Amino acid sequence: MMMTERGMAAPAIAGSVLAEFDTILAAVVPELAGRVQAVAFDAEIGRLDVVPDLPAAGAQLRWRAPKLVAAANERVRGANVRTRYVLAPAPA
Repeated sequence: MMMTERGMAAPAIAGSVLAEFDTILAAVVPELAGRVQAVAFDAEIGRLDVVPDLPAAGAQLRWRAPKLVAAANERVRGANVRTRYVLAPAPA
């Protein structure tokens, strides 16, 4: 309650989404576990930014976006993830 009163709910949720991302990814797309990293979550617009290690991993992640978004919202209460944005590949 104290966090909500002070306007800190969104950052706490953003941290939870980022902290739980590996678990969420492993549940939805186990073959990409360890190959994709969540780097940012904007709770105001519901955008999750992720970075794959290879372009093929990014393409596979784009195909599975609806399942990933649904799993994130199910796992992190109040997250309200609406979309994910796949950034340019970067080696892990």
